[in-house]
Amino acid sequence: MNITTALETRKSIRAYLDKPVPREEIEGILAKALRSPSATNIQPWNIYVVTGEVLEKIKKDNLELFQEGIRPTIEEPELTGPFKERRRELAIDLFNLLGIKREDKEKRKDWTARGHKYFDAPAALILTTSNYAAGGTWSLLGIGALLQSICLAALESELGTCVSEQGVSYHEVLRKYLSIPAEEDIVISIALGYPDPDHPANKLTSKREPIDKVAHWFGFE
Repeated sequence: MNITTALETRKSIRAYLDKPVPREEIEGILAKALRSPSATNIQPWNIYVVTGEVLEKIKKDNLELFQEGIRPTIEEPELTGPFKERRRELAIDLFNLLGIKREDKEKRKDWTARGHKYFDAPAALILTTSNYAAGGTWSLLGIGALLQSICLAALESELGTCVSEQGVSYHEVLRKYLSIPAEEDIVISIALGYPDPDHPANKLTSKREPIDKVAHWFGFE
């Protein structure tokens, strides 16, 4: 798969086949992704790769906390303006595909709960950065570059991914099972697995703003 095809076809996968991902496949993905850009080569990332019984325990604890109404360790800032509208549009498109009506709060909550279980993916990656590096913009840019590279490299192995903050909602759960030290900040999660081609959620391709709306050009004829 060439780079253009990967960029054009990558999308969030929210349903997976019940099929384990071999360790060697994930190692191959990470070996490529670790070539991601890193300003001044600080390589601010750590990657926790989880599957099997450990992942099931994390899913269980995450789900219990969510169902109990426990707030995430770090609350997401409230979105406004175009950011809020883009998220709203995505939710409408997704729930239409799933056949979930706006007023059906129970089904909407059940779907949200899936995010805390990494959408039932057979593997998950938790990305962290050191407390020291987390204070600078460069480290988060590096994490973002690594994340993108993982998602693109996964396609070559016919694997799907879903980047999600829900998977890192409860830091205490991740620190408990993955022994993540206090010196590391938990940033984001990636669900990883073989896509379920028949699930309606996987039919969704989110919209993007046109180039002319986001790119600002100077000095061109």
